[in-house]
Formats: sequence, C-alpha cells, structure tokens
Amino acid sequence: MSVLVSSPASATHRRRALIAVFGAVFLWASAFPAMKSLLARMDPMAMVWVRMAIASLVLLPLMVRSWPRAQRERGDGWWLLALVIFEPGLYFLLETKALQYTSAAQAGMVVALFPLMAAAGGALFFRERLSGQMVAGLILSVLGVVGLTLAGEADIHAPAPWLGNLLEFLAMVCAVGYIMIVKRLGQRYDIWLLTGIQMTGGFFLFLPGAVTLFTQPEPLFSSLFDLSLLVYLGVGVTVLAYGLYNTGVARLPAAQAAALVNLIPVLAVIMSWATLGETLNLLQIAFAAVTLAGVALSQWRANARR
Repeated sequence: MSVLVSSPASATHRRRALIAVFGAVFLWASAFPAMKSLLARMDPMAMVWVRMAIASLVLLPLMVRSWPRAQRERGDGWWLLALVIFEPGLYFLLETKALQYTSAAQAGMVVALFPLMAAAGGALFFRERLSGQMVAGLILSVLGVVGLTLAGEADIHAPAPWLGNLLEFLAMVCAVGYIMIVKRLGQRYDIWLLTGIQMTGGFFLFLPGAVTLFTQPEPLFSSLFDLSLLVYLGVGVTVLAYGLYNTGVARLPAAQAAALVNLIPVLAVIMSWATLGETLNLLQIAFAAVTLAGVALSQWRANARR
C-alpha cells in the first residue's frame, strides 16, 4: 500500500497561512485597548467610519490594479454584495446593538461558539473533514474562552440578555457567512481586492457616522495620540488584519482558521493589562492557558502522512 506524504511546498504554504491568520488575530486583539482609549472621547459610529475611510484610501490603488486580473464569473456581484453586507455591515451593527442589551460576559460566551459554527459551515459547504483531534482542540478552546469570560466581572448592564445574546449569535452567523464567501471567491479574486471591496462598502454603509464627527464634544484630532490610534485602527487593524485573515482563510480549512480567533480574548486581556493596567485573576490566567492549549491542539498534526 502506498503512503502519501505532504510535500514541503504544501507544508510551507500551510505554515504561512497559519502565520497570516495569527497576525490578523494579534492585530484584532490589539484593537480593544486602542478602541477603549478612543471611545472615551469619540462616538463609536464615527470611529468605525473613520477606520473604513482610511482603509478605503489605502486599498484604492490595490483595488484598481487587481480588478482587471480578477477571474470574474456571472453572479459574482451578488456574492460581493453579500460579503459587504455580512462583514463589516451587519456584523458591526448586530454586535454593537447586542451590547446594549446583554453583558460583555454573556456576549463573550456567544462569541466562543464561532469556531464551531465556522467548522460546521466548512463541513457543510466545502465538505471539509474534521478530525477528532481538531474537534477536541476546538471544544477545549471554547471552554477556555467561556471560563475566561465568566471569571471576569461583567461591567455592562443587561436589561434584555436573551435579546442581546440572540443579536450576538446572529452577528456570529454573519461572520461565518463572511468566511464562507471568502473561501468561495478567494481562489479567483486577489485577497486585497476582496478586502478593499469590504472596506469601501463599509465606508458607505457607515456614512451616517460621519455626521457625528461634527456633533461630538471634542474635536476629531484633539491630539497626535488620537490621530495615531485612528491611523493604526484604519491601516493596521482594518487593512492589514483583514488582508492577512482573508489570505489564511482562503488556504486553510475554515475550522483551523476560526480556531485561532479564540486567541483574541486572551491576547486582548493581556494587552489591556500591559497598556491600560487592567488586572487578571488567577482563574482567568488558568482559563487563558486552557484556551491556548486548545488552539495549539487544533492546529498541531502529529503525522503528516495520509
């Protein structure tokens, strides 16, 4: 019986894809302390719109260059529209609204379902096989995130938690839809073109946020520090992170790419501690370690042979 061994080239591509996804996760995690600092002086919708505006300007040259090379097919316009509507459109709107009705802790529990939902989507739409080791790693990472969330003190009032949790769940559905569309189009469209379409669409979807720039109590660029944070959110967290994640998603099984998302709350807590002075209790540290172990388990393959 012959034994098929994965080629060095495929292993290299997989390693690069994993690094790309981890880079995106790291950037997204760093956005939490950055946004927390800005939101003390800036309207949330205005901040999102400025991020989209900066990202669209940065990506415009890449979009113009990549569009003629795209292998377009009939009906792609509807898929591209759905991509924009799913994320950043509905995802941002649903998640923002959810936190008005539920606590951050409960919303975090719903977010922890995302990797399993993405894995189910990959298996359903792309017939991706889930190994027992990957499922075990996903479940372990989900348990770690849930424990990390519950171990912290919720500081947001939850007047209608069932409604807020439902909205957060729908936001996760949109995130899974976004990943499925990227996997469908990522082989025929340049990744940066897809990212640019997302950001440009978000620019128009969140255009009402531009109005609040003139009504907020403090000027938009009240300090060089605020300006640098906005540029970082627009270029690093939005352009680079989405581009890196789209690159990884297009080349990895949805379950593997989604599992790394569970690193976001862990990294965000660590960064908030380092930059804002927020502290972790021992139970949170333990659950953070569980999450890291689950992510590592879901990504590690003991045998490259099939």
